[in-house]
Amino acid sequence: MTAPLTVIDIVSEDAARQLTDRIKSHVEQVWDLVEQAYATRVWLALGYTSWDAYCTAEFGACRIRLPREDRQEVIASLRESGMSTRAIAAATGISQPTVRRDLSGDSGESNDSPAGPIRGTDGKCYPTTTADDHTDGSGTPDRQPRKRTPLPDAAWRAVVELRKDADRLTKLADDDRFTRHAPELAHRNLSDLIRVRDALADVIERLTPFTPTSPQE
Repeated sequence: MTAPLTVIDIVSEDAARQLTDRIKSHVEQVWDLVEQAYATRVWLALGYTSWDAYCTAEFGACRIRLPREDRQEVIASLRESGMSTRAIAAATGISQPTVRRDLSGDSGESNDSPAGPIRGTDGKCYPTTTADDHTDGSGTPDRQPRKRTPLPDAAWRAVVELRKDADRLTKLADDDRFTRHAPELAHRNLSDLIRVRDALADVIERLTPFTPTSPQE
């Protein structure tokens, strides 16, 4: 077993560069394999009902969190391979709205069309349309467009519901049975909780610059 590093175990610049390049090459290979897994519908062979279920069960707790500076490049590559925004979100653990935003380059204009048609979870190819963001990955819309609620009102309601859910989870964690059932809870819920945490962290990061400051006296 390799001995743990200490503060004096500093490698040379060449060794550091070689190790960093190895990490980068392995990460790039991971996303190539993800594209292959989606294209060949591996979730069906393993008995999962959907790509989302497969990603959550197999990779939920061990996803590589993409650095912000690399995230757009990886997402664009997955999109170009024909993956829908929903499929990309499931594979990366990033929320679907964040995937859409990264693909549009925060410009407000949609540049998220792949080079070719989108490959659905049924293995068929579908024309690229804006409906892709609202499908189950098979090209079939999963909901009809409707009039949108004013965003401040929708955000306020979502935060209220989130606080209620957080309070319920806190009470469950304080239950005297929690420790005994922790392994089962982790297996069934940890990956989803991690996705929620990451999604909230992204929203908080985007709102922080607009936090009101106290006026100077």
